[in-house]
Amino acid sequence: MKKIFTTAVTLAGWLAAFMLPADAALSVTQRTDIRPAKFKSARIIFNGDITAKKSLEFIDALDKLHYASPGLKEITLYINSYGGDMDSGYLLYQAIKNAAIPITAVNISMTASSATMMYCAAKKRLTMPLATFLLHPAAVENLNRQYIKPDELASLKQLSNKGNVIFEQIYRQCTNLNDDEIASLLASESTRLLLNAGQAIERKMAEGISEGLAQADISVIVTDDKA
Repeated sequence: MKKIFTTAVTLAGWLAAFMLPADAALSVTQRTDIRPAKFKSARIIFNGDITAKKSLEFIDALDKLHYASPGLKEITLYINSYGGDMDSGYLLYQAIKNAAIPITAVNISMTASSATMMYCAAKKRLTMPLATFLLHPAAVENLNRQYIKPDELASLKQLSNKGNVIFEQIYRQCTNLNDDEIASLLASESTRLLLNAGQAIERKMAEGISEGLAQADISVIVTDDKA
């Protein structure tokens, strides 16, 4: 029988090897009957908004898994996120796409907006039967200004276009949507694409169905900051 040990963000134990920051919204569960160097499988659950801090925590977790457990053969990434910061989403895309260990992404409930980038970066893409995908235009923050000058409006438009270019390039590789369909969903929120599991498979965004969370030698949860 596998022995399981769970640690919270305040624990220092195994994390001496993993070296997680004390204030990180992370938790780790691992087997204790074998050494981390012998681990073959890992599970990461990414839950909540995509932010600069969480993207760096995720990348740090990937790196530590790679170095502390060189025997890892696969990482399964479960995503439940409505998206968030576009730059951080693209950073996650590059990290996952170029990860040393093959990553399988699973939409566990909702993968939306910038979270679709990290999903699309995986070597293999699966979805839970009742999960949902949301593809829509990139948005930029207005910094709560009520009035916008012409040059500021042009700058916001430029940033929005930059985000849509990233979406366009990724969706061309990640789906079978044609150029007109991609242009349409990126043009307006009214033409966004909301896909269930079957539709995501039909659109080639997902490759198949995943049933439940797979067991792994080590599991890392990256979630929103704890109050």
